[in-house]
Amino acid sequence: MQNHYFNEQGYYTYSGYANPNNLPPLNATRQAPEQRDGMHPKWNGESWEYVQDMRGTKYYMPDGSEHTIAEIEGQLPEGASLTKPTPPEPTEAEKAQQRITEIQSLLTANDLASVRPLRAKLAGTATDFDDNRLAELEEQAQALRAELVTLSAVV
Repeated sequence: MQNHYFNEQGYYTYSGYANPNNLPPLNATRQAPEQRDGMHPKWNGESWEYVQDMRGTKYYMPDGSEHTIAEIEGQLPEGASLTKPTPPEPTEAEKAQQRITEIQSLLTANDLASVRPLRAKLAGTATDFDDNRLAELEEQAQALRAELVTLSAVV
């Protein structure tokens, strides 16, 4: 024989040994709850009801933030969704700004790559490789600067 315990809200908590000569405590019953997928037993004073167990359910707010329900009968907040929202497609101005940022990084990397061949030129030890590398880097920089001018008109 077992006692089937429930908490202050009536939610089943555990089962344990019951002394057959005594009545169950006030927070227990001798009626065993059923196991039902996705449901949790809740004592209503006379019998077990089965409520949807929402614990662990992930939901998403319109801003894309992810949350997890912690309560058995937890509710989804207003505007929440069980599916992760797809971010909106960036506008042309946002795409242009992203590309401008990329170009600025590429131009910085280009300048850093120019340092060694320029140092060799200043020292008078430059080789054909150094001259070719500087020409290649300058050609890349000019193309990037031209693209930057075009993108600046969009932003």
